[in-house]
Amino acid sequence: ANAGVVIDSSGSMGERRLAQALAETGSILRNLEGDGGGVFVYSCDAAVHTAKEVFHQQQVSLIGGGGTDMGAGIRAAASRNPRPDVIIVITDGDTPWPRKGPKGIRVIVVLVGNGSSPKWAYKTIRVPMG
Repeated sequence: ANAGVVIDSSGSMGERRLAQALAETGSILRNLEGDGGGVFVYSCDAAVHTAKEVFHQQQVSLIGGGGTDMGAGIRAAASRNPRPDVIIVITDGDTPWPRKGPKGIRVIVVLVGNGSSPKWAYKTIRVPMG
């Protein structure tokens, strides 16, 4: 599968949630290993700060700390060529979501906080924070 991962790097995420987001990214990479490719990871607060293909969790650099707009990350991921089949957004959900999702791309929201995901999300996974 051709996947993009958008990680919320806004100020509201904090150290624990960012660590959880990296752990989730690591398991996404392990699940896709058989495909031999990496995953494009976007570090996004109110704007996209980094966008790069990673093969290991250690390669992810999270830059941000400002406000939040996951729509910016989703748009960046959706505009990549080739277009991803799925975009995974890892966020605390404390973001203004776009009114609708990108056409023809499934968006999976992984919530590491108490916020919410948009109704148009293909799937929402809530990660309990221990």
